Amino acid sequence: MLPDISSRGQWSVSSRKHSFDAHNLLDSNPSTFWQSDGRQPHHISVHFTNRHHIHTVSLYLDVEKDESYTPCKVCVFAGSSDRDAILVREEELAQDPHGWVDFTLVDGPVWAHYLRIELPLNYENGRDARVRMARVLGPPASEEKFRNEHILPYTSVEFSTYDSFR
Repeated sequence: MLPDISSRGQWSVSSRKHSFDAHNLLDSNPSTFWQSDGRQPHHISVHFTNRHHIHTVSLYLDVEKDESYTPCKVCVFAGSSDRDAILVREEELAQDPHGWVDFTLVDGPVWAHYLRIELPLNYENGRDARVRMARVLGPPASEEKFRNEHILPYTSVEFSTYDSFR
């Protein structure tokens, strides 16, 4: 099981319809949703105070309820900020989504401060997008433990000062 690190980030969206804000993405209620308003591509951004290993992004989509508001292409970008974020996963959905859709990052977990989930296309050429829930998952606990013990086990203040560029 992958740990849910969604609550560790600050969530924001590119646009929203009144009462359909980003907080609906994290409320664990599939009856509520975020709905964009405006031009495509729409996006959801997550800013983490500390860098985190990001293993999977999961979106709860429902084409039966949302029809043309349902995204059919998802692009995931990660980096230190929106300025240096690179594409780490791109997928066009082959089947009509109904429930959780997982986007596991292709090259393994990414170590990042920033994550952007971009929604460039919808079913039936819809303009606005709806996402009912979203979550960001870290690597399995066993993998995280291995990384902490074997890759860079340094804990000094001097080392952590130069651990990353921001």
